[in-house]
Amino acid sequence: MDNQASLKAQRSLFHRYEKNPILSPDDWPYVANATFNPGAAAFSGGTILLVRVEDMRGFSHLTIARSADGKTDWRVDEHPALKPEAESHEEQWGLEDPRIVFLEEREEYAITYVSFSSSGPLVSRALTQDFESFRRVGPIMPHEDKDA
Repeated sequence: MDNQASLKAQRSLFHRYEKNPILSPDDWPYVANATFNPGAAAFSGGTILLVRVEDMRGFSHLTIARSADGKTDWRVDEHPALKPEAESHEEQWGLEDPRIVFLEEREEYAITYVSFSSSGPLVSRALTQDFESFRRVGPIMPHEDKDA
């Protein structure tokens, strides 16, 4: 398939939502510098986003936004779901770029995200069943590798 045919095929498969971006820092119930790169999952009959939120210092954490249809009426949690833990050296400069996968056989969600510290980026993992409580598993890739 040549490049023109490939682009045409992609355009027929994917359609950009006309109201992008669906969330911005103005939608947050607390001060946020920027929002980007959410992980998404179907959850409890709706859509959940685990959004990377950059604070005014430039450090990031992850906050949940919920919508019944995945496009409108987003409700953003008042507090971060996952933020750097003081005792976790690999997270000292923030958490970024979450991805969510449902593990059917375990009936829980695995979240991979990039942790940042003075040692560089690395991929970490957390697990949850309810998006209320999270069990951090820790790094799953070596430092300086954020390709999960």
